[in-house]
Amino acid sequence: MSIVHIAVATTAVSFALYATMLSLFARAIATRRGRTRPEVGRAPRVTIFKPLAGSDDDLDDNLDSFARIDYPSFEILFGVADTSDPAFAAARRFLARHPKIDARLVVTDRLAALNPKVAQLVGLERVATGEVYVISDSNVRVQPTYLWSLVAELEDKRVGMVTSLFAGTGERTLGAALENLQLCAATAPGLAAMDAVSRRPFTVGKSMAVRRRDLAVLGGFQPVGHVLAEDHVLGRRFLAAGLQLRTSFEVVENRNVDCTVGRTLERHTRWAKLRRSLNPAAFVAEPVLTPIIVASAGVVVAPSKLTAGVLAAVCLMQSACALLAVRLLRGRALAWWYAPLEIARSYVTLLCWGYACMSRRIAWRGHPFFLRRGSVIIPDEAQRSASSAGLPA
Repeated sequence: MSIVHIAVATTAVSFALYATMLSLFARAIATRRGRTRPEVGRAPRVTIFKPLAGSDDDLDDNLDSFARIDYPSFEILFGVADTSDPAFAAARRFLARHPKIDARLVVTDRLAALNPKVAQLVGLERVATGEVYVISDSNVRVQPTYLWSLVAELEDKRVGMVTSLFAGTGERTLGAALENLQLCAATAPGLAAMDAVSRRPFTVGKSMAVRRRDLAVLGGFQPVGHVLAEDHVLGRRFLAAGLQLRTSFEVVENRNVDCTVGRTLERHTRWAKLRRSLNPAAFVAEPVLTPIIVASAGVVVAPSKLTAGVLAAVCLMQSACALLAVRLLRGRALAWWYAPLEIARSYVTLLCWGYACMSRRIAWRGHPFFLRRGSVIIPDEAQRSASSAGLPA
């Protein structure tokens, strides 16, 4: 077999894997989404943890969606580490707009954990009153049935943690469209496919729920305060305790509206480094799930009319599949002028992947860290000192 035919065969295998992932995703969406509100034996009181930092896109509107939740008994705890943070003012505006909502603003101790988000969760846990804890990021927007979708999954006593599928929405800039396409055409299908084929699905802290008593048995949030992927590590702790993980297919919105291409690159490079630290073997294989990348490699190693034609065909087919995935997940498509963006997204993803292979340094919420195996974070004191002095790191 010639090198050209090997390149074509490798591309075919890549596209088959990609198509299988999307098929599992589409089937999950078709069979598990759009159901009527599940029958729940009882409605346990829920505490919604909202750790806040900075001013996310559409922050006020995102928070307002939680005031429209239809559920008998819940409280919202806003956590802010610094009263000068713009998020502090946003939380106060929410409280003023919705005086009848059971909600409080808590100034948390940033030294409670190395991970800034976990430090906030530790502080919020101390004042929470719910039987079920729901952790929800500040860039999340939800439907009124949001809590029912999570509580229903926890009706099964074998389930310890539920995580929500999410879709990137709201794009008004190229950077936001690029990020939303990544979330809808790659991240969400990957989460849904893993849920379909594995007893160890991914857990994502963007939106997740646990029972208070189960978390207490595991020591609360404090034991995951030294890792960046607190959601993943916490999920593995639940599995080790003999409890199952579950995915809720009531999709929540991840609002990306006005971010720049640079910000998108920075965020996805950080996530790539995170994936590498958690599972190096799977990380190495990631490009295989992007047929455009594999077909492009085929053109590089075996340039010919055949490999060029295969690349053109793959670009068209993967772009069509990506746009379909966005429509399935969000119920509406990307604007037509973003149709070629899937090709660019594929190469951008490879760029982030490549950089993640060379660096373990990250910056998250203004904190510089070195990332070690298992997403363990070590403060980058040299960079922190340089930044404080106004010098390049």
